[in-house]
Amino acid sequence: MNSLFLILVFVALMCLSLVEAGDPDVGGIFSGISGLMSSIGGLAGSAGGKKKKDKKTKKHHHHHNHHAKGSVVPPKKSKNKHEKKKKGTRREKSSTKLHATTSNASLRGHDSRHKIKKHDETASDGSPFLPTITVSDTCVNVFTEQASAPTRAMTAKLPPNERALTPVAASPPPTAAPIMAPVLVQPPPPLPLPVTTVTTLKWKAEDVAISYIEKLDATMTRLEYIEACAATKVDVDKDCQLWKKNLQKNQSDAYPILDSTIVKLPNQPDDYVNMSSITVPHCRYPILMAQMPKRGCEEEFWRAAFNESVVMMYVLMGAEDEKNDFFPTAMGAYVYYGAMFVNIRKVEKMDDERTRYTIEVLPNGFSNSVMINVYVHTGWEPFGVPVKYANTTRSVVDVMNFVKTSNGSDKMMVVSKNGCGRAGYFISLGAAFCCLNDCSEPRMMEIVKAIRMQRPNAVDSMKQYASLYLCLLYFIKKKITIPDNLKQKVEDVTKALEGLIRQDLSIMY
Repeated sequence: MNSLFLILVFVALMCLSLVEAGDPDVGGIFSGISGLMSSIGGLAGSAGGKKKKDKKTKKHHHHHNHHAKGSVVPPKKSKNKHEKKKKGTRREKSSTKLHATTSNASLRGHDSRHKIKKHDETASDGSPFLPTITVSDTCVNVFTEQASAPTRAMTAKLPPNERALTPVAASPPPTAAPIMAPVLVQPPPPLPLPVTTVTTLKWKAEDVAISYIEKLDATMTRLEYIEACAATKVDVDKDCQLWKKNLQKNQSDAYPILDSTIVKLPNQPDDYVNMSSITVPHCRYPILMAQMPKRGCEEEFWRAAFNESVVMMYVLMGAEDEKNDFFPTAMGAYVYYGAMFVNIRKVEKMDDERTRYTIEVLPNGFSNSVMINVYVHTGWEPFGVPVKYANTTRSVVDVMNFVKTSNGSDKMMVVSKNGCGRAGYFISLGAAFCCLNDCSEPRMMEIVKAIRMQRPNAVDSMKQYASLYLCLLYFIKKKITIPDNLKQKVEDVTKALEGLIRQDLSIMY
């Protein structure tokens, strides 16, 4: 604005000089310039007045006289006396330097002692003054990472020869944090198990069993059985009168029983039951052998079992014998056979061939019943042999243990259809086991002969007699290890005995 004004003044002076020289056209120009200058002067005056007004306003708000000496604006005095008291109670003198903050009074004192140079509020050209902020070299962030070498911006200012020799600091490329693999916790090693030495006890009858195998001859089996049958012929008319008198109560008229061994009911001499008491070799107490009672004869059968204190019974039957049911088979079922109460307390399936029944037997008028464990073997046909030697052997071992521990008051009974063939086989095998347990060589022919002398037709087929040897060999092999020099003989004897069993020799001798 000032420069334009000066130019106009200069033009006006030039025009004035021309007027004095007598130029007529210059007067109009001069008059126009004079009007223009007047206008510019008015504008300049108005601008100056406005600028002064702004200066006063700005000075009033930002550079008041009582604010210039300190940077902290003192608070207004409150007219409320209670507020002063509260503030006075809060501002207690602290012994620490934590509360030693700068007050307004200290700032005013500092301003009076140190004169602060006040800059002009306007620049030379009339514009507002902006102070220049100078950053000291010492005012740096000490927490920033310092470069170990000059950066690219610093090396750009160096001469070319020095720039080539100066290394440039560069940040390493970011790398991903390594993924830590999961730490596998190894379980502690197991504690060593205590070493136990298993000592196999020698069977006390091992030497006797080996000696028995050495003397075994399968070719003599048939002759032995024929001799046992011939030696046990019975005179029915003389020795079997009770049996002959009650033929209608017997399962067959081919299996007589002796009057000397028949079980008689006390105080009831006219009652008949097909049951014998047998003294078995190597057994201290007698064992009962009985036929399955016919229909209508169940009361006498269970009364005899109650009177004889039977606690264990083995029933050997085949498919056709299952119709000879003389007790219920469902748990909880009971039947009254005349005056005899027969109740099934428990049923347990032992395996495919064996089922155990717990039967309660009680006559009318008695308060103390007898509990009998009845083991039923199925699949054992008449004149036949056991389906599995293992199951039969287990049952016979139980019989042997019972006989050895019995006190004689509790008895055991073996039942088959006729009470002779399969029942005789079962008791003969038990006698052979007891003989070995007594460290004595079993003589099968003598055992069978002794039983047949008390119960005629016991072991009633060649199959059964040959099977007695096979089952005895099975028992011995479970007890001991066959010596190498006898393995071939055992194999040959087994084949010969199996050949006898396969033959159709179900003829009683």
